[in-house]
Amino acid sequence: MGQGPSLPGPPGTRFRVIGAGMSRTGTKTLNEALTILLEGPVHDSGIQSLGGPIDQIKAWLDIMDLAPKVQSFSEQKKLDWLISEVLDGYVATMDCPAATLTPEIMRVYPEAIVIATTRDQKGWWKSMNYLNSLMGTWYLPLVVVWLHKTQVYGAWRERFHQIMLWRYKQEKIEEDTLRIHEDHLRQVVPPEKLFFYEVSQGWGPLCRILNVPIPDRPFPHNNSKGAAGQTFRDHVVAGLLSWIFILMLFSMLIWVVRSWFLQQLS
Repeated sequence: MGQGPSLPGPPGTRFRVIGAGMSRTGTKTLNEALTILLEGPVHDSGIQSLGGPIDQIKAWLDIMDLAPKVQSFSEQKKLDWLISEVLDGYVATMDCPAATLTPEIMRVYPEAIVIATTRDQKGWWKSMNYLNSLMGTWYLPLVVVWLHKTQVYGAWRERFHQIMLWRYKQEKIEEDTLRIHEDHLRQVVPPEKLFFYEVSQGWGPLCRILNVPIPDRPFPHNNSKGAAGQTFRDHVVAGLLSWIFILMLFSMLIWVVRSWFLQQLS
């Protein structure tokens, strides 16, 4: 939450970084920093898979559905193609669900490095639990049901649960998920390609990882707790307005039908 979807650059843009940090570890800040340093668009998979162009939403639903089921050669090639298609034109990817599919993305982009944002466990869980409390409210799916892109939220959530079960033996993000996820990265990513990074460290360590000069501008800070709450409230307000519009149309329809029947009876 806190940013809008990004459009891809020219086809064939060099893909350089897999952002493998778990949500609420500074992924949105790293997103903005990489956009500056790599001079290209970053694919935030959480935003793109829920609020991006329709073709990207569908592609991510297909990726999330297929990844845990791959067994045959043809299924693997299909998954590779879906990933390359959705990430073409971007310099990096970020956040979940992509972070949970780091080995699959590495297969498609073997030259990319993996940067995992991290933070202290206690602070991370406090932030993550707040986000879970927003996204897990019982009324959210009902409120946003008429918002076109958010209609996929139920399908997205079910597929993400399946990925979590398959990869971490957890149905959802829990208090120890950050540790399990980072242990998984250490197991599947070659040490020379894996970098853990805290956004509180600013430009220096990140620029050394990427071997680029430090830019003459302030380090970005994005996606605070307040921004996440505001985005949630914006969706609720938009959903309520859509319900008001639908109910007005329904009332007008009832009035028209009633008037027609009264005319027929008179």
